[in-house]
Amino acid sequence: MQPFLGKQKKNFNIELKILIPSIVISIIGLIALLSTTILPDGTFTDTSIVSKQLVFIIVGYLLYFVLSKTDLSYSKCWQVILSLYLITLLSLLAVLLFGPIINNVKRWVVIGDIQLQPSEFAKITIIFLTAYVLSLKVRFNQWILFVVSLLLVLPIFFLTYFQPDGSMSILLLSIWFFVAFTGLDNQFRNSIAICIVMLGAFGFLLASILSSTIWLVLVIISFIIAIFAYFYRDSWRVFVVIGFLLSIVLGLGSSAIWDSVLRDYQKDRIEVYLNPAEDTGDAGFNVNQARIAIGSGKIWGKGFGNGTQSKRSFLPEHQTDFIFASFAEEFGLVGAIFLLLLFAVIILFGFSKTILLTNDPYFAMIVLGFTVKLLLEVFINIATNTGAIPATGIPLPLVSAGGSVTLVTLFSLGVIQSIIARHAKVDDTTDIIQSYEV
Repeated sequence: MQPFLGKQKKNFNIELKILIPSIVISIIGLIALLSTTILPDGTFTDTSIVSKQLVFIIVGYLLYFVLSKTDLSYSKCWQVILSLYLITLLSLLAVLLFGPIINNVKRWVVIGDIQLQPSEFAKITIIFLTAYVLSLKVRFNQWILFVVSLLLVLPIFFLTYFQPDGSMSILLLSIWFFVAFTGLDNQFRNSIAICIVMLGAFGFLLASILSSTIWLVLVIISFIIAIFAYFYRDSWRVFVVIGFLLSIVLGLGSSAIWDSVLRDYQKDRIEVYLNPAEDTGDAGFNVNQARIAIGSGKIWGKGFGNGTQSKRSFLPEHQTDFIFASFAEEFGLVGAIFLLLLFAVIILFGFSKTILLTNDPYFAMIVLGFTVKLLLEVFINIATNTGAIPATGIPLPLVSAGGSVTLVTLFSLGVIQSIIARHAKVDDTTDIIQSYEV
């Protein structure tokens, strides 16, 4: 196989728009975690969680630099993809069969004093697997490949869901969809079809939850879009009809899922989000406390170690799922915006470089997949902390305590760095060759 990068140039440039923001975010995460270990009287409690996070960050950056110098063209081999896929399935199955029960769930493999979460590493597998399958569209029908990639991802989805980890399973499926969708042709047409499906399906789902007529509005909007799209272009008609029928099927299916599949605590979270005024129990407690913490930080925050929500145990999971609320309470709106801008630099840089990789769809899908992964994780975590979406258990990358998410995040950035740097080298070499030809 031809390597992605030959031996054209020996120099290797680290992309600072990835490295510097990620290092600053990691430092912010350590500061936020250290602050959570300060007791109301000003003394420190057990700081081992900070030490563990620091170790994972160091290991993660070693992994980052190794990947940055690795030729990823060999990941195009089906043997590599198959091995990665089988290892992921076996690890997830091992968790269900032999994993310890921690907080009433089985999500981790425990090695000594270290807990690793295979479902986090499954994100890597899904991105490489989906990109590989869709890159075969030059030889096979793209829609068949789309379905094949979904069928391959579904075992990972179900093994994760049965841990149980509904939030992670939905995130994994979302990552698959964005990567697979990128690999399809005619994005505008596909986007219209997706809007029809999403509006219709979500409308029927709301009909199962709420007694209001908002669900009917969404279904009508979906129908109107379908009518206009149907007559807009003849070649779209099959997709529009299939999309609208699929919205009905998924909508009715979602009603069955709501009634028979979702657990009571999952229903409570969604109902509290849709009807916050009716919350009389503990379902909305976490989010309410997070919003109080964020609001109490005001513009400049209360200062390092001076947060009251986390210090007095009002804010649950203040070192993991709700670390953003802890940070915003002490560093205020200014600190929160600064943190978001750091994430934005990495995410926007990843998206901008994806456009330049159109000559190699496989690597374009990988860069986009890891960029979307980071975007979804940041969005879901912060939206949960602010009450914009129902509560989930998705940590904030490089900020929340967690070895698996830290390693996977820095692995992702290393892959992006490797692909972008080697693509730049290939471009430079091409320019040199063209200048000689002239």
